[in-house]
Amino acid sequence: MKRWTQLIVCTLLAGVLLWALQARFGSVPPVGTLLDPVDGVFKTARLAHHDTETTLEIDGLEAPVDVIRDERGVPHIYAQNDADAIKAMGYVVAQDRLFQLDFIPRVASGRLAEAFGAASIGTDRFLRRTGMDWAAPRILEAIEARGDIEYDIMEWYSAGVNAYLDALDPSELPLEFRLLGYTPDRHSPLQMIRLLQYMTFDLTYNSDDAEYAEMRQALTAEDYNQLFPEYADLYVPVIPETGGMVTDSLRLRRSAPATADMASASWQHARDLLATHHDTRHALKGTVAEGYVFGKGSNNWGVNGSRSATGLPILADDMHLSLSLPAIWYEVHLVTPTRDVYGVTLPGAPTVIVGYNDHIAWGLTNTGADQIDHYALTLDDSGTRYLHNGQYKPLEEVAVPINVNGSETVMDTLYYSHWGPTLKNDSGAVAIQWVGHKSTHTLRALWGINAATSYGEMTEALADWGNPMQNILAADVHGNLGIRSTGYWPIRQSGTGAGLLDGATDSSAWVGRLSLDQMPNSLNPEQGFLTSTNQQPADRSYPHYQNHDWSTGLRSLRADSLFRGKAQHTVDDLKAYHGDVRSIQHALLRPLLRDLPRLGLLTPAADSMRIMLLEWDGETDVESNVALLMDEWMDAMREMTWDEPVFDDRFKPAQVRFLSLLLNEPSAKWFDIQLTVPIEDGPMLAAKALNQTAETMHAEYGHDPAGWRWGDHHTVLFRHLTQSGALRPLWRGPYEYPGFSETLSPASARTTTFSASWRMVVDLSQTPPVGYGVYPGGQSGNPFSRHYADFIPTYLEFDHFTLYKPATAAAIPDEQRGSTLRFVPDDYTPPTTTTADE
Repeated sequence: MKRWTQLIVCTLLAGVLLWALQARFGSVPPVGTLLDPVDGVFKTARLAHHDTETTLEIDGLEAPVDVIRDERGVPHIYAQNDADAIKAMGYVVAQDRLFQLDFIPRVASGRLAEAFGAASIGTDRFLRRTGMDWAAPRILEAIEARGDIEYDIMEWYSAGVNAYLDALDPSELPLEFRLLGYTPDRHSPLQMIRLLQYMTFDLTYNSDDAEYAEMRQALTAEDYNQLFPEYADLYVPVIPETGGMVTDSLRLRRSAPATADMASASWQHARDLLATHHDTRHALKGTVAEGYVFGKGSNNWGVNGSRSATGLPILADDMHLSLSLPAIWYEVHLVTPTRDVYGVTLPGAPTVIVGYNDHIAWGLTNTGADQIDHYALTLDDSGTRYLHNGQYKPLEEVAVPINVNGSETVMDTLYYSHWGPTLKNDSGAVAIQWVGHKSTHTLRALWGINAATSYGEMTEALADWGNPMQNILAADVHGNLGIRSTGYWPIRQSGTGAGLLDGATDSSAWVGRLSLDQMPNSLNPEQGFLTSTNQQPADRSYPHYQNHDWSTGLRSLRADSLFRGKAQHTVDDLKAYHGDVRSIQHALLRPLLRDLPRLGLLTPAADSMRIMLLEWDGETDVESNVALLMDEWMDAMREMTWDEPVFDDRFKPAQVRFLSLLLNEPSAKWFDIQLTVPIEDGPMLAAKALNQTAETMHAEYGHDPAGWRWGDHHTVLFRHLTQSGALRPLWRGPYEYPGFSETLSPASARTTTFSASWRMVVDLSQTPPVGYGVYPGGQSGNPFSRHYADFIPTYLEFDHFTLYKPATAAAIPDEQRGSTLRFVPDDYTPPTTTTADE
């Protein structure tokens, strides 16, 4: 009966998916192939579970490797050397996440149309213009020329993936390949570089310089600096002791970046071209190209022995990225003579990205430094040359094919200047200089971190880190706790890089990169704790340009208050902070709420809601009715504030800037409501917004506040990795979800699609250290597997799994074993055992 039930479910799912794909993309594989009871979707269901015990031969292994998958599907890999371990890792990741291994490099290389058909041609054009795949071969060439361990681990990993592909029958391909009708690429080191390129794109590729340039033109200099300041406020910097970190001899000249003539036609055309590029990226949201985009955030924090209840450091990390199924992360445990490391990796990366070993633990957050510049180019009449330092240089023009699944190949033309990839149309051109175009040895750095035995050794490994730039928080069993911004941080000739720059001169050229020691860092601070939440790394005493218009910082206030709020912190405390959903906006606005009645502007309904807000503790849990009220009031205030014509169809200042003006500059002219006769200030606008909110709450949610429930209107959704609505049966949710914009547990939208992608806490007082973690999803990419989404309930409860790290395969108890896979070399002969008599 169970077999027939599974067959019926598989058939129904195949039918739904085929219908959806036909509607979305216009072409699908033959129906009979997928509904075949032997080799169709039903076979995909049969392959969802690993055999209890399996032995496989792999060419090139030096010795046997044991892989024990535990009851959660996490592979514990035991090998006698590093090469065999990484080959085995490539194999098991391919077993569980083959579509993901192929999909993300395909996005980075702009080859989605090969899989998804003509609907993805425009997406491929955009992705190729970022220069991700233009730079990838050059980055790989530099790694290969270095000729060290970094290239070796890439080759080992690819060998493992390809060993799995070589043994795979076409009928055993994951569901997505069979639905879309294409096959995966062979794996190679280039695929790993493309994966790294895509993560760099996700975390550092900002194309909004045209909007800043336009706002700079539309506003007076005073107004622009007020609304889009270089330095953040309402934040606590990552580094608690700034100043003195860098000697005066290293201070750079700071001047306004050289911009192109804003009155010239070429500048106007360049701005419009870049704005279109920016809009195209955001138009990808909800399409197969979105991937991991739009989730740029993270938290990490830690306490040292003086602030820890254990007497040694406790470290926590949660990285905020797009939520997908299969999840972005894959748990793995590697044991070789050089390392015993547990954590999460990106499918396609040959090492643990975030985790811990017997000596150290580390976590990542995005630094947020400005790592991309855009240059307006002046073209000659032919449109084939651009002006630079008084001379015209030729634009390189390259014709490239876009292969299309089910249709004819389409040709595209790409342009390059000495700055880098160049956007061009008949009216203008914009060149892009981005860290994603530069050489990087991040995989080598991670390999060193995985085996580090102290904070000092970890720091030595970080000298190789390139992209994406991160704040790396780490602690060791010796009691050290430190953080440092790490990666390719450009030094500009002008010192700054905001806006659309002048490409006709070298006035804003990159003249180098900061060394590791020049970047913000702190080790064993007197306060006994460190936090980073994507806020500005250092305060304004730091001598180097960091970025401009910091849009985040409120989380840093909440984190700082939690760690200053008690003398010592436990492991459970740091776990609980992952689920903290107290609104910092509410805390900041409480004095204003107390003061509003003096204005005499509030309606009775609005005043009752003011009292509700004052009596509220700020917890945005799913049962809260006031969280819904707070959200509507914040929206109303921002809408009223930015009602000037200059903001029509343009982006608006960040939420943190609005709050700063309201609290610190309440007489700012922006608070005057354009459609009213009196001239409002901040408190008057807040009162009128609350009046409007009272009407909205009654009209939209009913007159009884007891019926206003945040969880009914605030949810989390886990979409398929492709983000394609055609694969909606592979999504999970929506589920009610707590949180608010800028809460430590992030949930900025009514339907949250990015949040914490991995939560981890490590207790370094135990021997060996003990970790706790969870990510939303499961180890398998097969939707019929029980490990496809089995972590989601634990994730939604803000609970953590204990991360077991047994030093040997024999140490894993039977009740924790899910399956056993043994890899042996080709023509392997087991060693002969002898008896005592012999």
